[in-house]
Amino acid sequence: MALRNGNYREFHLDNGLLVALQETPTRTVSGNLRVWHGAVHENPGEEGIAHFLEHTLMTGGSKKYDPNMAESIRRTFGYSNAFTSLDRTEFPVDMIAEDTSLYLEYVSDAAFNPAFDSVRVEQERERVLRETADAKSKPSFKDKRTNTEAFFGKNSPHSYLILGKEEIVTSGSIDSLRRFHGRGYHPNNMELILAGGLPQNVEELIRQNFESFKSGSGKKFQFPRNPSLTSAITLHTSAPDQYNVDNPSQSSAEIAMALVAPTAADEDTFVIRLLVSVLGGGGHGRLFDRVSNMEGLAYSIGAQYDAENNRGAIYIGGNVDARRAFKAVDVIFEEMTKLRTVLVSQDILENLKRNAWYNVAKSFETNEGRIYAIEKKLDCGKTPEFILEQINAVTPKRILEAAIKYLPSSRADGKYVLLLRDPLKK
Repeated sequence: MALRNGNYREFHLDNGLLVALQETPTRTVSGNLRVWHGAVHENPGEEGIAHFLEHTLMTGGSKKYDPNMAESIRRTFGYSNAFTSLDRTEFPVDMIAEDTSLYLEYVSDAAFNPAFDSVRVEQERERVLRETADAKSKPSFKDKRTNTEAFFGKNSPHSYLILGKEEIVTSGSIDSLRRFHGRGYHPNNMELILAGGLPQNVEELIRQNFESFKSGSGKKFQFPRNPSLTSAITLHTSAPDQYNVDNPSQSSAEIAMALVAPTAADEDTFVIRLLVSVLGGGGHGRLFDRVSNMEGLAYSIGAQYDAENNRGAIYIGGNVDARRAFKAVDVIFEEMTKLRTVLVSQDILENLKRNAWYNVAKSFETNEGRIYAIEKKLDCGKTPEFILEQINAVTPKRILEAAIKYLPSSRADGKYVLLLRDPLKK
């Protein structure tokens, strides 16, 4: 299960490209080209260009491959995709090992030598606009945007809308795509990660396909830490989309709560992982037992912890009986109060630690899981072994201390953002 062993290596090409390779005894290979150039790298007037560019790189062809040839190559792989995040654009792949050479040639040319075929650019413009329209047509879109901005701050990069603005995408030219591409698609601003049955000459293949490209000025975005909240914020909105037309009394309201938590760089991050698992992990957390099983207020409810990109947040959410929505909120706070006042049993804690070991062991049984582990190591310098060691050191007392530090003492005297989308609110 070790990440660093005789089959793992990482190195830089002379142009700055970071390469991480993990050999496994499989007949397939998983890979990812991570480009540290995403939505938050856009200038004013470019909102949406990063996402638009990602679409055109996938389908617009390149110097070596026209759009039809590129499409044929992508169909050869078991899985091939691209997606835009706040701070990066990624090109993941799953394939048979024999296609590794083809992938390296294809993805390097697509990333560095895009053709921006005019027909495909126009097709992708329409697809991006439809994707944006689909997102904004969801009744919950506006409420969730307001909720995000209330928690992180309206001008925070954590609140930045990756989809951008329709008018920018509509007017975006090939020249504007080229300009944005030219600012960040440099080998010293990328990471190539491969795991699986790698060919013996994989390093030679990587050099052949990536070494000739020059370094540039692109660099990773440094996220600020999300600010602490100064008070409780409740957003109680009308949600007619949640209304049960056939049986109005059985309508469900949506609850989404956010609490400030430590980031991945903080020592408390490992304790919070287990604290959140106790509170709302899967179908075994206290929220599920109390809100769903005992009170019958919800079918499912849970909690998640997000510590990436210098962002620290605990999210609690689920759909609850709209008639008793605030009862469900009260129960959530009651369970958080218990964690602040009563030690978690050692037996429960050991079960959660064992589950953490299972999740790591399970991920290492797939090349895709290995890729994820390598990415986490590259992002924060923490190997799976180190993470498990830290989790194993967590005690009931440390969970109690973390609960006191990060969970609100009461609904009336807490710092949190609560969104309640209520179909019965007039």
